[in-house]
Amino acid sequence: AVVSTQSTGGLDIPLPLSPATMPSIYSDRKRLLMAMETIEGIGEYINEIPNYPLLHIVHCLATTASIRSQNGALDFAHDHPLASLAGNTMIINAGGILVAAALGKPLIGPFCNVPLMLTSIFVWWLVYFAPGDVAFRFYKVNPIQTMLMTVRETRRCKKVLWAVNSAAAVYEGQWIPLILVGALGGCSGKFLQNTEESIRLGTAVMSKGEFLQISFVTKASLLVSSILSLIKIDVIPLSIPQGLVFSAVILVSVNLAMALAGLPDPFHPITNATWRVCSIAAKRSPKEDAKQERQGGKKDQ
Repeated sequence: AVVSTQSTGGLDIPLPLSPATMPSIYSDRKRLLMAMETIEGIGEYINEIPNYPLLHIVHCLATTASIRSQNGALDFAHDHPLASLAGNTMIINAGGILVAAALGKPLIGPFCNVPLMLTSIFVWWLVYFAPGDVAFRFYKVNPIQTMLMTVRETRRCKKVLWAVNSAAAVYEGQWIPLILVGALGGCSGKFLQNTEESIRLGTAVMSKGEFLQISFVTKASLLVSSILSLIKIDVIPLSIPQGLVFSAVILVSVNLAMALAGLPDPFHPITNATWRVCSIAAKRSPKEDAKQERQGGKKDQ
């Protein structure tokens, strides 16, 4: 390393730095490497957390309570318990169902794990039929919701990573399928929500479909899937555990900010700008609109 020179006969001779005058950049780089190693260790720990029982129970509780919060869901469960259980179980296993469909695997696969199925049924019973409505009231406590949200968003990142790895085994080196299938792993419940509502309400409101009104969950899952997929194919120079930690921190922080501080959807400015740019070519001048109206009037006559 060189930071100074000594002039001798018109020549600049570099002088080596002593250990006492080493620039701080080296210590900063060392701290950065240590921080990245720590992040990777945290990511490996998160990745090794088993889905059952903790993560799955939190997912079942949050999903079932979310459906229970909708108008008429409680009365429907008491009047038609099997139909309510079927719709609830479908939403809980939506990630496995749509990922299996995208990869050409049996759709019944997510329902083959007996402990997971029994747990989801028991949680459904607790949320709808527990004495004193204790489970739903427990979920509605704000500190509890904050903790469950943190666990659930961390699980979502793990689910996206699972879907990316599953897609990589089928579409090796093809980043578009990895991103799309990975996103399905995190937001499939939104795509099957209309099906659940059609079971519960007797009709589906197509104007609320996920393709027409994209939710924050879908946008966030697409972002996390893009990060992990690009890491998977060595485009982003990070390890999978590091990407998992960064993705979990982003999702947990944004969700907490939206829930506690009322932060609007951070993707709105991006989507609005994208739609405006894409719609520029579709805009016509007032003269063209008037001309088209006159031609339409002549055809009607």
